[in-house]
Parts: sequence; structure tokens; C-alpha cells
Amino acid sequence: MSARLVTLAGYALLAAAVAGWSVASARRSSLVTLPELLSRITASRRFRLLIVIAWAWLGWHLFARGSGAFE
Repeated sequence: MSARLVTLAGYALLAAAVAGWSVASARRSSLVTLPELLSRITASRRFRLLIVIAWAWLGWHLFARGSGAFE
């Protein structure tokens, strides 16, 4: 199994989870929808900073280092 296939399977799993959450939250009013969750998380400056740092770390380790741009 190639790394590309694992990456695509991970993205497909993530998309299926988000779609399932959206369907479940539309059927049950007790569940928090994804936009509500994101607005709650980003309401705090601390969590916004944490999201930016995590996104930068993920981008560097997965995209910049894995692209072969620095070889």
C-alpha cells in the first residue's frame, strides 16, 4: 500500500465523518452542528492561536518536508 493511497483513504474517512456528523446533527437537535462547534472553538484567542500553530506544524511536516522541495 502506497503512502498516497493511505493519504487519500484518510481524507475520504475524514470527509465521511464530517458528512455523517452533518446528517446526524440535522436529525437530532441535541447535537452541535459543525459551524456552531467551530464558532465556539474560535471564540477564544488561545484556541485560535493553537489552531494556527497546529496548522503550520502540519503543513511543514506533511507538505513542505514531504514535497522534495529542499532536496
